[in-house]
Amino acid sequence: MLLCAVVVLTFVTSPVQARRHAPPPTPSPTPVPAANPAVTQMARRQFGLWQAGRIDRAEYTASLSAQIDDAKIQQTSTDLGALGALIGMQYLGPVAVPNIPPGAGVYLYKMNCSDGSIYEQLALDASGKVAGIVFRSTLATPSP
Repeated sequence: MLLCAVVVLTFVTSPVQARRHAPPPTPSPTPVPAANPAVTQMARRQFGLWQAGRIDRAEYTASLSAQIDDAKIQQTSTDLGALGALIGMQYLGPVAVPNIPPGAGVYLYKMNCSDGSIYEQLALDASGKVAGIVFRSTLATPSP
């Protein structure tokens, strides 16, 4: 024979003790600002040019252009070409960079291709010239 016991516990509390403290509300995520269509167009153009191995140095600051040699362009083209055709891109938002000159901005995109994806970080100076461009397969995660 199986015996089951049910125990009912009743708690009697005063009104002050019965008050429950709600946990603090979870902060709402900060919405990503809308992408600037001109910056998105530049990011798409730069990705395509780098993938093809034919950048337009007139679109770059003199400082950045001086840092890019033909071997770097070819290697990056090979790496990006392995990802296949660009099928879409996602704007992830602006990137905070210390000591950025007034009017300049840094923007992050995820470039989705037929055979993979990559992150493109694009820095534009106040005149709209490319002041920096980085392609990364992963993003660094902040340490706690």
